Amino acid sequence: MRFEKELVVGAPPEQVWAFLWDVERVARCLPGCTDVRTVVPHKQYAAVVSERVGPFRVRFPLDIEVLDVEEGRRLAAQATGRDSAMGSSLKVAIELRLEPAPAGSRLVILTDTTVLGKLGTLGQGVIQHKADELMAQFARAVQQALEADAAGPAPG
Repeated sequence: MRFEKELVVGAPPEQVWAFLWDVERVARCLPGCTDVRTVVPHKQYAAVVSERVGPFRVRFPLDIEVLDVEEGRRLAAQATGRDSAMGSSLKVAIELRLEPAPAGSRLVILTDTTVLGKLGTLGQGVIQHKADELMAQFARAVQQALEADAAGPAPG
């Protein structure tokens, strides 16, 4: 299942790039993501994603590996995990593309998701709908965080 979301934010590309490497902040934008930790900075991370999919509650401990970086422009990573209680596995290829835009920056989020095991038999329609919903929520949360950064500190 492939998904693509595009955001235009009123923040310069350098600020967006710095945000993307703040893995804990980015992870907070993904619904159900907890226990984020850096294993090797800019290379390996770990997290846990818990979510309800159809009638099931899944919990995937994820290993996240940065595969390729074009400084300030592109970041590719892969997340893999297994929910042993559900007998299901998850693999997500993620690509983030960043470019300047007239009002700030344009960020394209591309994902390719594979679900195997019991959860995979649930039906691609249900899984695809849930994955698309999560991607939309993630994109909105990233956009809100970046817009808040671009606005600067609140007057106190």
